[in-house]
Amino acid sequence: MKNKSYLHLLLLLFPFSVIAQEVNLEVVATSGSTFETANNQISWTLGEVVIETFSTGSFTLTQGFHQPGLLVALDYADPVLELSVKVYPVPFTSFVNLSFDEMLQEYSVELYNINGSRIHTEPVISPEIQLDLSALPAAEYILTITAADNKIIRSFKIVKH
Repeated sequence: MKNKSYLHLLLLLFPFSVIAQEVNLEVVATSGSTFETANNQISWTLGEVVIETFSTGSFTLTQGFHQPGLLVALDYADPVLELSVKVYPVPFTSFVNLSFDEMLQEYSVELYNINGSRIHTEPVISPEIQLDLSALPAAEYILTITAADNKIIRSFKIVKH
């Protein structure tokens, strides 16, 4: 009976004695550098797997593993304000169409480049709008739909070929 008690005690204390492996968020790369201005910083490395992260507002661009805990949603939808909108075609060559099911308030459409700079703003005045983006270079962009109080309601990643 004593052996069973010792066995139970040993099994109960065993999880506390196990040392778990710790993972450090580091990148060991062959090359890289950092560039800073008064308001921005960008750093890069060569030889790591590419992970995309984009943000609007405070200008966040992340690729790689050196920004732990940062979560940015590319296809964001505000859970309080359910806005049904279709954005097409994706990818596009010249024009992007937006089709709103209903207009609950005033909206604006904002387009951001990969650097987080706003490059186009347009008020939404009807449920069907067409954006002429033919002057833009081929790249990935973030299209946001913003309410009158500058709150982002929806965001989409769109690609120009």
